[in-house]
Amino acid sequence: MRQAIALAYTQLGRTAPNPAVGCVLVKNDIVVSTGATGQGGHPHAEQIALELAGDKAQGSTAYMTLEPCHSRSSGAPGCSDRLINAGVARVVAASADPHPTAMDGFAKLKAAGIRVDIGLCRAEAFPLVEGFFKLLNTGRPLMVVDAAQQGYDAEFTMNAGESPGDAVLRLGREGLTRIRIPPSSPHLTLLRSHGLIDHDIS
Repeated sequence: MRQAIALAYTQLGRTAPNPAVGCVLVKNDIVVSTGATGQGGHPHAEQIALELAGDKAQGSTAYMTLEPCHSRSSGAPGCSDRLINAGVARVVAASADPHPTAMDGFAKLKAAGIRVDIGLCRAEAFPLVEGFFKLLNTGRPLMVVDAAQQGYDAEFTMNAGESPGDAVLRLGREGLTRIRIPPSSPHLTLLRSHGLIDHDIS
């Protein structure tokens, strides 16, 4: 699972509007293949790992940082279907996914006779989905004060005549999940006064 988490972190800030996910297929204690969410959210990590594994996916255990999607808005097979069709024997995931197209992915796997274990390394994997979950629940991205530039979908911007709250909601409507505010940002004091900062790691 820690390898899956590490893979996902390499894509953090590159996959919006989807979360960065990592997937590792293991068979007979040997890593068969790996995958991480692609640029802009596609392809999904599970799809990449399964395609690389080919027939070796049969009977394997899939370690992933998030619940595999139940279906796709495009009409393509969901990752849960891909795992079932590949003959994966067990799925271990760090957490469930509340998104409408993903939730019930575990239920579909269980109905197909696949063993499902949830919660391994949940705390370590949470930063990967924190912004995604916040966007789903509030319509606002995660707002972080950070001097480092990597791991974010975009830097905070505020248009002329726009309130801080409206700016954050606009970024959410754009599908952005993780927003960086540089410590030197002229908007930082205003954002703080409106209670719009989630974390300050500067």
